[in-house]
Amino acid sequence: MAFFGFGQSADITIQLDDAEKRKVAKIRAEDGGQETHYLFYDGESVSGTVNIHLKKPGQKLEHQGIKVEFVGQIEVYYDRGNQHDFISLVKDLARPGDLLQSTSYRFEFMQVEKPYESYVGTNVKLR
Repeated sequence: MAFFGFGQSADITIQLDDAEKRKVAKIRAEDGGQETHYLFYDGESVSGTVNIHLKKPGQKLEHQGIKVEFVGQIEVYYDRGNQHDFISLVKDLARPGDLLQSTSYRFEFMQVEKPYESYVGTNVKLR
């Protein structure tokens, strides 16, 4: 456990399989800029690798379990506290314990049903 910024910490990245050849779409962000999102189609599998890079190798990092979540969510702007999750899939990658070195975990969500397309509008965001 790290108190006052002392102790172990980690950088976590997610690398999707076939990311370099997957189509992307530019979507308007809340701040008016643009974000780039990968395109996935209904029934398509989503897979990749979660990479955990320890900033201080050899020093342990305690964790309460490592998991990756696939979430589909509808958010209404005038009611930000009330979100509707229409997809919520979880893959447990590691049980609670300690990490002593940087590591990677594979994940795959098989043939995920995606009933809605991503959308960012004036009153609602669907992602």
